Formats: sequence, C-alpha cells, structure tokens
Amino acid sequence: MSPPKKQHVVGMPVFAIAFTPNKCRVVIGGGGGATKAGVKNAMVLYNINPETLDMDPVAEKTFGKEDDGCMSVTVHPKEKIFLAGVNSPQHEVEEGRNQNCRVYHLKSSAFLPLGTYKTMDSTNSFYHQKVARFSASGKLLVTGTTDGKLSIWRWPEMVAAIQPLDHGGEVSDADFDPTGSMLVSVSSKSLYVTSTVTGATLFSLSSPIISKKNPCDFRAARFGVGISAGYLFIVVNARDRKKSYICKYRYEERKSSKELKEEERWQWKLHRQRMVMNKPITSFTISNEGALLAYGSADLSVGIINFVTLQTIYRIPQAHGFPVTALAFSPDSQLIVSGSADGTVLVSAVPHKSGSMFFLPFILLCLLIIVLMGYLLVAEDGWEL
Repeated sequence: MSPPKKQHVVGMPVFAIAFTPNKCRVVIGGGGGATKAGVKNAMVLYNINPETLDMDPVAEKTFGKEDDGCMSVTVHPKEKIFLAGVNSPQHEVEEGRNQNCRVYHLKSSAFLPLGTYKTMDSTNSFYHQKVARFSASGKLLVTGTTDGKLSIWRWPEMVAAIQPLDHGGEVSDADFDPTGSMLVSVSSKSLYVTSTVTGATLFSLSSPIISKKNPCDFRAARFGVGISAGYLFIVVNARDRKKSYICKYRYEERKSSKELKEEERWQWKLHRQRMVMNKPITSFTISNEGALLAYGSADLSVGIINFVTLQTIYRIPQAHGFPVTALAFSPDSQLIVSGSADGTVLVSAVPHKSGSMFFLPFILLCLLIIVLMGYLLVAEDGWEL
C-alpha cells in the first residue's frame, strides 16, 4: 500500500514553499498578480497535522491589489523571520522604487512587517525575485532575480557581502553549502560556485551537454547536507523536453591547498549522473538529513530519489493539475509538500517513515549504504573537470 497523501485547495497559484526549522509548519507563497481580479496575492503559514495531513492556517499576509504575486519565500533558521519576494505596484517598479524583498516577524498569529528592501535594479515589472535562501547559520541571505542578478547579503544588516553577480539570464536556483562559505547558483546556461567571503569563482560549468545530440539547460542545484555533505547535485533538462538528468559531483579540498589560490583549492569530480524522467524537472529540493532528493516534473508528478544511486524510489503520478512549481521536505523528512499554479498543495507522507512493506527495499538499501560508504568515498567513478 502506498503512503498516505492529501490534496488541499489554497485559493491562489502557488509559487513558493518553505518549512519552519523546528515545527511542522509550512509557509506558502503565491497569487495571481496585479492583473488577476479576485485572486489574492499572499504568504500564508499553515500547521500540518502529520497524522491526518490536514493543513490549518496560522497566519496570513495578504498583499495589495496592485502588488505582484508572492514569487519566493524563505524562513530564517534561528528566528521567526519570514521573507517574501513581492514586486511593488507597476508604477513604483517603473520609477525604480521596487521594494520587492519584504521582511516579516511572526508574533502569535500575525506577520508583523520589519522592513522592505530592493534586491533588483530592473524597472520592468515582468522581472521578479525568484530565489531567496538563508545560510544554515542565518548570517547570510542570497537573492536571485529573473533579470539575472544574484546578491549575497549579510543578515540582519542587509548589506552586500560581496559584489552582485550577473548570471546573464534568469537565476533559477541558489543554495549555500553547509558551512556557508560557498554558494552555488544556476541560470539555464551557466552554473557558478562562488566564495561568499571573497566573491571568487571556485567552480563553473556552462551550456551542459549530456550527449552531442542532446544540448541541455541547468534547472537547479543543491549542496548535500548531513549524510550527503561533500556532494553537489545538479538538475539538467534536455532542450527538446524529452529527458531530465541529475548529476552528482564530489568536491574536496586539495592537499597543500594553503599554497594555492582560492579558486584552485577545490577539486570537483563528476561522481554519477542518471536520467530521471522523460519530461523536464520543474522543481527540486533535498531533505534536511541529506539522504533524499525530491523533484517535481512537467508530467505533473512528484518523485523522491536516493542520494547515493540517484534512482527514483517513490513517485506520485498526477500530483497536480499543472506542473509542480515548488516543493519542500518537513524538518524531520517525514513529509513532502508540493504546490502548483493550479492552486493546490499536496501533503504526502515519505515512505521510509511509514513502516510500509512497500518501502522495504529502500530500508535494506540504507543499511547497505552504511557498509559501502567507505568504498564509495574512494572508488568513485567519473572524471575530473
């Protein structure tokens, strides 16, 4: 029997999802934008009951009718601080007064405004802040926009940690490594790993090609954490929209690295790559303990992947009516929550916590992983770039 799941209608297109660090609470961001009469633009916090999978609203911030939809959300890892990426009204954007990064403090059942910031320069209201994420320490914040601007900020001062980077195209994802000293960011044609201290480029890839006949685009990237620390996971979609892949890189500091320039200190090796779907991947995330990856696909499904083999170990077909726009694991990795522009949110139990015999092969695989980890760290396949 497959694990339980429950779909909820939230009354707005969903573009962003994030869990709070400790409780089983999820914040949903979305909306219809300034031109969609009757469709709210909001950031809503819900309690999730892990037994019934019910969602109960805790707090809601509804934005103005002339504001854009909430296109990104993130939660501070140590404080009750929530950030929402919401463009100001069109005339303010055109005048260069787009206070698009909005900060709130949660008190009881209310989002209290703390401040607004400008994280993009464009005066075209078509562009927006698509990415926002805190480092594990909460001392750094990254924002990425669809006009290609990537910024790393010191928090809570909200001053630039390094010079902004120009990706030359929409920033589709960004993520800090567990130490906060590196940041990976991707646009469709480029991937950069950047030092958050000096701004130096530590690793880069461009215009990915899995095979000569199949040019691809980057879609997402996440650093491994916990059990998968030391790996970088990269999502690549074929431009013909017929295949999607996940590539896993191993990175480590070279011996005698003190004698090398910062950009030469790290060694990056392709460890494994695997075709995941026959359709593009539209959203991607990693669990807090690092053992599981999850994706949303253009075929409307949600899948969970083992980080070692990159094999899909559980898949939910027809999870939504439209492709998945956002997804996140709960802090204890027992739940996966996905959202879509069709206005639905799906709360699903993660199989390896359910005790179902359906997932017994994965449990056995986890035991095997422990035995093989030492071997895998030495006998890696792939090649050095």
